[in-house]
Amino acid sequence: MRDMIEKVIPEGVKWYDAVHVSGKSTPVSFKNNRLYSISESENSGFGIRINRENRTGFSYTNETGNVSDTVKRAIAMCSYGDVENFTLPENASVTFEPYDDEITKFNVSDEIKCAEKMIEDINSVYPQISIDMGISSSTGTVRLINSRGVDVSYRESYYGLSLSCSYVMPDGTRIETWESRSELKPSDCSGLKDILIDKIEKALTVEKIDSGLYPVIFPPQAFGRLIGFIASGFSGVSVWKGVSPFAGKKGEKIFSEAFTMTDNPYMEGSPYSVPFDGEGVAASKIFLIKNGVVETFINDLKYSERLGLAPTGNASRGYSSLPSPSFHGIAVEPGEKSFKEIISGIDRGIVAEQFIGLGQSNTITGDFSANMDLAYIVENGKIRGRVKDCMISGNIIELMKGDFTLSVDVERRGSSLLPYAYFPAVSITA
Repeated sequence: MRDMIEKVIPEGVKWYDAVHVSGKSTPVSFKNNRLYSISESENSGFGIRINRENRTGFSYTNETGNVSDTVKRAIAMCSYGDVENFTLPENASVTFEPYDDEITKFNVSDEIKCAEKMIEDINSVYPQISIDMGISSSTGTVRLINSRGVDVSYRESYYGLSLSCSYVMPDGTRIETWESRSELKPSDCSGLKDILIDKIEKALTVEKIDSGLYPVIFPPQAFGRLIGFIASGFSGVSVWKGVSPFAGKKGEKIFSEAFTMTDNPYMEGSPYSVPFDGEGVAASKIFLIKNGVVETFINDLKYSERLGLAPTGNASRGYSSLPSPSFHGIAVEPGEKSFKEIISGIDRGIVAEQFIGLGQSNTITGDFSANMDLAYIVENGKIRGRVKDCMISGNIIELMKGDFTLSVDVERRGSSLLPYAYFPAVSITA
């Protein structure tokens, strides 16, 4: 591939890099309790960016035998591209692969049987429930080449299962909830059905609540959505544009000492791990916040140059897109108490499982306001039932500055590893 590129690279090109991605996936889908579709697809593509006279052009193709024309198109786009004066890495290595050979044992028939058993088990408890499920297996290869001699590649594998259900209560109220898991290899995810059954069972009793300030526990999935507001301010893009609330505050203590947040590309079992980023910079665990202090911001080569910072190895890139800063795996360091210990100390409070409308919040400032799609009331340390028709609001940045408790229990949700988070006073509007 390098030979094909360099045959058509003209004089005056400062640098180039190219990525080739290929993969195969097998998704299986269930809708309304029944098998809906099975498919298999293969995809591959080649993308190249070229810097000429300090401006970068980009082009891509799905026809990997058509490298020459793709290079010519990228060169033609240089005059319209951004000014970029950074230098590409000259060394890249593969210390590990986000790949597990067990992925080759993925068997569609076995997965269907397992899925049908899960649906049958849930239906035996709630006969009128509607269940959707998605199961997917994929493998792929990523290869990166650049003009400074880098030529590296790695394999990746992915297994995912998502389960969602919709249950109509006798009073006409609809309860919708979901769970999902993602791994490097086929895994037993049958326990997800028990989690969903438990969620619905706890929601069958409806309790009323008045407006006011309440102790609130956010489970990892819900906490992750709020932490995403904070994480967005640690992207080099938002810092450079001046919209990050943390711009210019590197080294300052902004949050409670109990708050430490990292970006970790080596999260155990995560299919989102990478040995190097989309530009060949080695990926590494970095502290975004350490004991409440702003440590660093993630960036790619473009934004590291603009901000005058060292590259962090966070360039995300497909063959059809230019690199941009992206997190590998947000992790919040846990506390010392278990979830059971935390909830046992609550006289009257809320467990906020799911939100509706959180995306309408002001993510830049950390403000959030959303309807609680699924939330439980806690009395004397135990969940007593579901609360409905109420909203939750606050500011996650301010909450993480004050008094809170993080659980020792952690769960990996997608690419993030998160604890339960307890805040003693959050606004609830009934």
